Amino acid sequence: MIKHFKTITILYTDVVKFMTNDEIFSLSLDIGREIIKSGGEIHRAKDTIYRINKAYGNNVAVFALPSIILAQGCGRMEIRQIEREVTDLTELERLNALSRKLCSKPLEEIQITKNSLYSKVFQIPAVFVATFSFCLFFGGGIVDAILSGIIGIIITLLNISYSDKSLPLFSTNLIESFVAGCLAHLPVLFGLSVMPDKIIIGTIMVLVPGLTIVSAMRDLMNGNLVAGFIELINSVMSALSIALGIAGALFAFGGKF
Repeated sequence: MIKHFKTITILYTDVVKFMTNDEIFSLSLDIGREIIKSGGEIHRAKDTIYRINKAYGNNVAVFALPSIILAQGCGRMEIRQIEREVTDLTELERLNALSRKLCSKPLEEIQITKNSLYSKVFQIPAVFVATFSFCLFFGGGIVDAILSGIIGIIITLLNISYSDKSLPLFSTNLIESFVAGCLAHLPVLFGLSVMPDKIIIGTIMVLVPGLTIVSAMRDLMNGNLVAGFIELINSVMSALSIALGIAGALFAFGGKF
């Protein structure tokens, strides 16, 4: 059973080729891996793999965790290791569009581009607006909000620099929260009348693992207990690393816990 497609696959190489059922099976696992990497639920990734293969007559069995996907189908077993997760809702939507087209139009030509709606450059003003707004919301002044926005940009640039490295999420959150806490206290040393606590609160909101907690709860309610508990533990560890980083900054500057 052979289908003809013109597509840019998950590896983003523009190809014109005949895709066999084996290739569809491998492509579905790549899509599932990228869904989890982009912040999608385990249930969503498994359901995507099942639906794509069902559209082409493949019978598959899938076991997925936040760090690995194992699947059996087309007479063989394949494994996909999942590296550091980076929340990217734009990429998640792109992958969902690709999977829907593969499922609904298996006999038509499909073309999916890699062009992302939001570039890394766009993250800078977006983070500034977010941290600025959070600081105001939690009782900070205009000066506090501006400083919170600037610090938010700094830790975002740090996060981007870590994206190509294999640092665990715990370590990155610990470093970024410590840097944020230290930078929030620097204006006080220069005699500025600011509220470091409000600056810190506004800044660390971009580090809080809110989406991960939501994904964990959805996986638990969908019956993926092992994956849900692992995600929940990851969320707790991320929150703990943020708390430790801020505590370290407060200790360094003589602040009160």
